[in-house]
Amino acid sequence: MKDIHYKPFDESTIVKLELFKLYLREWLPVFIHQKAKNIEIFDFFAGQGTDSKGTEGSPLIILNEVARYCDEFISSNIKPKLFFNDKTASKINKLNDNINIKLSSCARSKKFDFCNIDTPHITCPFYIEKHTEDFAVLFNRLFPKFVKDHITPRLLFIDQYGIKHVTAAVYNKLINLSKTDFIFFISSMHIRRFGNQPEFLKYLSNHKIDFEGSTSYQTHRIVFDYYKSLIGNDKKYYLGQFSIKRNGNIYGVIFGSGHPLGLKKFLNVAWKIDPYTGETNFDIDRDPIRFGQHSFDFEGDGNNSKVKKLVAYERDLLELLKPGKSNVELFLYSIENGISISKTNQILKQLENNEKLRFEGDHRRKGAFYLDYKHEKRIIIYSL
Repeated sequence: MKDIHYKPFDESTIVKLELFKLYLREWLPVFIHQKAKNIEIFDFFAGQGTDSKGTEGSPLIILNEVARYCDEFISSNIKPKLFFNDKTASKINKLNDNINIKLSSCARSKKFDFCNIDTPHITCPFYIEKHTEDFAVLFNRLFPKFVKDHITPRLLFIDQYGIKHVTAAVYNKLINLSKTDFIFFISSMHIRRFGNQPEFLKYLSNHKIDFEGSTSYQTHRIVFDYYKSLIGNDKKYYLGQFSIKRNGNIYGVIFGSGHPLGLKKFLNVAWKIDPYTGETNFDIDRDPIRFGQHSFDFEGDGNNSKVKKLVAYERDLLELLKPGKSNVELFLYSIENGISISKTNQILKQLENNEKLRFEGDHRRKGAFYLDYKHEKRIIIYSL
């Protein structure tokens, strides 16, 4: 794979960076408002910080988002730590230059009176560490510290090339970390094409990845299901995904969080980027509605205005609700099926307007469903 930093970022890279930026924007304020003592953000494949045209990459995106809260860091005595790594020393040297330019520009703006224009890297209310290590070496060295310090909230961005860095063993470590969300990039199409080859099998578990019956466009969905299968039924963990098409190949990101609110926020971002399915930058299911056309009307009740994924979800939802489900149970069902809470609310409202639902429990106004991880109102929703 060609190095993306020595040419302009293509559309797929822009989508990936936008997904990361918007999630960071959702994630960071949570722990600022909680006044977490420390906050840590790791970019393990940071690169030089920009593409060939100066478009900002993940490390400078992190700096931009963190700088929005410098006043809060000072007032709440929070000291975030930013870790940037790339095993290529020349990239880290270039990144260091780009960081200094960014910090100096911020200091000159006089936005924050605690910044010293001559030494912004010292007076900034956050630490920056830079490393030039192989991912496996650095991650394995940091992992015991992650385990020991299970209080500090962390966000790990692992923008790997290919599939070889986030092995089954690394993934198992990630999903067992406390208060740690992660986003990693993976070349899903490579698994589809070469997954049975010995050089690929050493990075995967013994679980079979079955692509039979799926289209090439659905490749990352199958890879995502593989990662879900590695968690097991006895562990509660929350995964999200987003498929990215690049020059005919399918790539994608896998998101993980130990808390349902983490997945809720990721889905907020994913559905903002893709308002049709919340999971792609392309037409994954050949839905004509994406192009202003009508899809097949499955029920004769207006479903021709919906994409296939949402038609199927609505059917499953009505079946799920026959014996009744609480608003909290419905919240979990929604996010675990990759549907944002706002989208589920829209569907429920339409079903209520069509008199396909009934409710028991606390008093509620029409159109209010109180879907959340925990909510004082206890509403039981039934399908008719």
